[in-house]
Amino acid sequence: MNRAGMKRPAGLSRRDFLARAGLIGGAVAFGGPALLSACGGIKVAKGQCTPPAQSTSKSLSISNWTLYIDEKTVKDFSKATGIKTDYNEDFNDNEEYYGKVRPILGQCHSIGRDIIVPTDWMANRMILLGWAAKLDKTKIPNRVNLLDSLQHPSFDPNRDYTMPWQSGMTGIAYNKKLVAQLGLKPPKSVKDLLAKEYKGRITFLTEMRDTVGLWMLANGQKPEDATIATAQKAFDDIKEASTSGQVRRFTGNDYADDLSNENIVAALAWSGDVIQLQAGKKASAKDLEFVVPEEGGMLFSDNMLVLATSDHIADAEAWINYVYDPVHAAQITDYVEYISPVKGVSAELEKIDPDIAHNPLITPPDNILSRLHIFKKLTPEEEQQFNDKFNAILNA
Repeated sequence: MNRAGMKRPAGLSRRDFLARAGLIGGAVAFGGPALLSACGGIKVAKGQCTPPAQSTSKSLSISNWTLYIDEKTVKDFSKATGIKTDYNEDFNDNEEYYGKVRPILGQCHSIGRDIIVPTDWMANRMILLGWAAKLDKTKIPNRVNLLDSLQHPSFDPNRDYTMPWQSGMTGIAYNKKLVAQLGLKPPKSVKDLLAKEYKGRITFLTEMRDTVGLWMLANGQKPEDATIATAQKAFDDIKEASTSGQVRRFTGNDYADDLSNENIVAALAWSGDVIQLQAGKKASAKDLEFVVPEEGGMLFSDNMLVLATSDHIADAEAWINYVYDPVHAAQITDYVEYISPVKGVSAELEKIDPDIAHNPLITPPDNILSRLHIFKKLTPEEEQQFNDKFNAILNA
């Protein structure tokens, strides 16, 4: 159910909902007028923001993405802990949110939130800027339930500052009926998408880390160790696919419409979107498949990050501990249909929703999880270099 108590329409993903609702790129208010985006490049703070004196009142304020929690968890948490919780669905886009909070957090002032949920690469930026509070792990005993594959990302090697909220996979989505009509076997590698039969009938993603990461894997390179030099072949392959017309276009999640309308045969895609399309009412739904390429796929997470400006850090840690209980995590996963970062969720889902429990896109088996990679933590200088190269391809 969504925040208004209405069932999310089948075939409508969280990303798709944001785009159609006009939320992406829209204003985010923090109890007052929307903040103006700051100009200029990314600069690393010289030091960590110092947490203020902590409040004795039990309260918590969270910013998360839209349609990213069930309708019971917040109430259940407040009832169980006595912590009054203000849960906001106002994290609409990483760069947009960053632009709005930067003028305030850049001065180590509070934005009126205790927890925010940025994606891996944005969490990295915020840690470097000194905006993240170091977590007291003794207050989060359920952190032992964190999946092994997510315990040591390069941007936060010991999970001192973040804990994943939900995860997703980036791989290949394809229409098996259309693939068969082309006389081809189902794609197992992104290099399979270079077959002449696919020309003009595939799409790549505008998310640099996803598209470049998948192509690095196809070339035998590890995205978690990426440098401009090791990624160069991936950039060359992407550029060639673009300039030759092999790729129809680069997209956000709007590839979902092209897939469901059979305008394309295959796409670099996010697992959560494909789950929603498969549940849709269009005739194509039964023909859509998602595969992690044989050389590996990308794993992304949206992460709970406690702001160093928070005066309710202990309450924030209580929230993290609560949602890392497999019973509570399963309740969330049953609604959002992304990959839970919590061990034991599959067994709990068996009790409440066996179909979700057995969906390999939501509860991936170990042979899939072992082939997923997290893109390297980039320095601001590296991020600029990678983005410049990628944007040159997109804007050609």
